[in-house]
Formats: sequence, C-alpha cells, structure tokens
Amino acid sequence: MKNKKWIILVGVFFILMVVFLYSEGLTVRHIVIIGNKHLNEKEIRSIIGIKEGSSIIYPSSKSLYERLKKTPWIKDAIIRKDLNGTITIYIKESSPVAVAMFNEKAYLIDYEAQILEDFTQEIQASANHKPLLLPVIKNIDPFKNRETFEEAVKLLNFISNKGFIKTEDEITITGNNPDTLTLYINDFPIIVGKGDFEIKFAKYLIVNAEIQKRGLNVQYIDLRFPDRVIVKPVQQDLKDE
Repeated sequence: MKNKKWIILVGVFFILMVVFLYSEGLTVRHIVIIGNKHLNEKEIRSIIGIKEGSSIIYPSSKSLYERLKKTPWIKDAIIRKDLNGTITIYIKESSPVAVAMFNEKAYLIDYEAQILEDFTQEIQASANHKPLLLPVIKNIDPFKNRETFEEAVKLLNFISNKGFIKTEDEITITGNNPDTLTLYINDFPIIVGKGDFEIKFAKYLIVNAEIQKRGLNVQYIDLRFPDRVIVKPVQQDLKDE
C-alpha cells in the first residue's frame, strides 16, 4: 500500500516537473501590435512590460490587459498568446473629440470626457495661431467641475452625431454649471442648459429657419425653457438726425 502511494507521489511530481519545464520553455519570440496610431510600439511595449525572451505564460493576458487599460489613450485591447511564442496585441485607441482649455492649460479629451493628454505645449507652439480643428470646451474645470464638464461633452457629442455642425465650423462650449451651458457656433451663442437636447434642438431648427427667412439680426437664442424659445434681437443704436 505504501509502495503504491509512493508510486503515485513520484508520478505526480514527475508530471509537475514536466509541466514546469515545458512552461519555462514557452518564451516570447515575437510581439505583434496592431491598431495603434497615437501610441508607438515602443510605448506599448513599455506599458505591458514584457519583451522577447520573457515567459509567455506570465504575466497573464488579464494582467497585460489591465496594464494597457490604465493608459487613457487605450480604449480597449485584445491579447492573443500562441504556443509558437507569438503575442499579438490588438489595440483600440480613444479618439480626441475636443480640446479643454482652463487656467492657461489645454487637454485633449475623448467622447467620454476622459483626459487623454496635456495639449498645452502644442497649443503654445502654434506660432501662427491657426484655428483649432477640434471644438473647444472653455473655462470649465475638467477636474473639479466634472458635472458641468461631462454635460458639455454630452452636448458636443449630440450636435456632432446629429449633424448640427459642419467640419469648418468653430465650436466653443462654456458655462459655470450645467444650467448655463452655452454653445457658440462661429461665435453665435445658443444657451442650451442641461439635457433634453433632442427636444431643444428640434425647436432650434424651427426658430433658426424663421430667423433666416426674415433676415433677423439676433444677439442670442435661449433654449432652456420647455414652453418657449427666447430670441434676443440685436439692439440697434439710434442716431441723431
């Protein structure tokens, strides 16, 4: 009986040793990265912390994924390990949708209001002050005033997805709180406030068409009230005859 137990233990030990030696021999021979545009291969390799010659078993795919997800630019990732020694990493990067400007700092942000990177130096380096190609969220603290900031991004996403703005339009969003959010399209202010964007902009289309039809000179449009749209005409200065 004892001999049988010893045989079993030796057998188990032998199997474990084979598995250990086999896993030790499984090393990374190739790292293939697909889908990255903003981040280069060197940066991604630094994030995952492995290189050729490392074990292909450890760290796990889950650990590598968690490392990648800590980087704001990486929206999602798929990691595939092959026993031939190849690790393939499919990257889905975040896309910047606006520039947040606050206290002389500028940040690239994505459609979920996440800060991708500090963009201040790039803005300051623009010696000829070309207009930004991205919309601007201005004077809203992206760190301490998150409710207003996130609402501003929701507004931006809405008007972009619904086609209310053209590629060449200059877009700015400001506001001290969600209820005072104001959208500027080519310097024309539309006070939007918080939420109900579908209803508000349905009314805006009707009102704006009427303004264009009559050739009115308007100072701003206020969409915040459920039962009306306020159109503020430009005050004409009276000249003495």
